[in-house]
Amino acid sequence: MKTIIKLLITLAILNAVARGGMAAWTYYQFRDTTEQLVIFGARSTPTEIHNQIVKTAAELQVPVAPENVIVERDGSRTRAAATYVQPVEFFPNYTYPLNFSFRVEGFSIQ
Repeated sequence: MKTIIKLLITLAILNAVARGGMAAWTYYQFRDTTEQLVIFGARSTPTEIHNQIVKTAAELQVPVAPENVIVERDGSRTRAAATYVQPVEFFPNYTYPLNFSFRVEGFSIQ
């Protein structure tokens, strides 16, 4: 009986770690893609970069609203920031909201 309880606890912990890890993995993919868009998007307008970031978020199934993505350009420097809340079900019927945000910057030499 003790072995079954230990096994169930271990499975619950592994489930929570896997779901949290998947949320973190998606965050890093989204952040990396946004950084690439900012660095290599010197010829794109801030609106085009914003639209590409929102499109990437939709492809990665990141729950970010378009108004939570900010793209600014100041001369040859481009900045992008995004904020979103992703609910993660760590344990069955227990959803915890994880807050994710980042700010990336790119500098173009032209």
